[in-house]
Amino acid sequence: MSLLRASLLGGVDGVITSFAIVAGTHAGEMTMDTLWVIGISSLVADGLSMGVSEYLSSTTASAKGEQLQNANDASPLSLGVACFVSFVVCGVVPTVLYAITSGRLLAVAMFSLVELMLLGAARTLFSRENLLWGLVQTASLGAVAGTVAYGVGVGIHSSLTQKF
Repeated sequence: MSLLRASLLGGVDGVITSFAIVAGTHAGEMTMDTLWVIGISSLVADGLSMGVSEYLSSTTASAKGEQLQNANDASPLSLGVACFVSFVVCGVVPTVLYAITSGRLLAVAMFSLVELMLLGAARTLFSRENLLWGLVQTASLGAVAGTVAYGVGVGIHSSLTQKF
């Protein structure tokens, strides 16, 4: 188990989760204050959840006697911390960018895709997959998650604002 794997896991999930919150908030026509409250509280809570999950998963693997891959492998605690930090650092970008661009969702979506592509490219270093495949797979799955969040936000907003 490596710090790179834990960091990439946290980073990808951080971008996807935060962009999903931004997209849902935008689709629901919520205020910037709402985005900050939901976005930052979710960023910290979800990041902690990811870090704890990584720690527990790594602890379980160690307890089962699974061999470490190499001498540079990290402790379960350092893997959990790496996952948490990466989640927060990568995940804060969509929220901050949405605020800086005054709610320009397309700009945030494009930047988030680039961020996911960079993380996907880094993932290929760990997985030894084809670089193009790493870029496409990570960006595509992130785009699907963002699209779903936007669609759910639109649907909920529409149902709440309909007049009966």
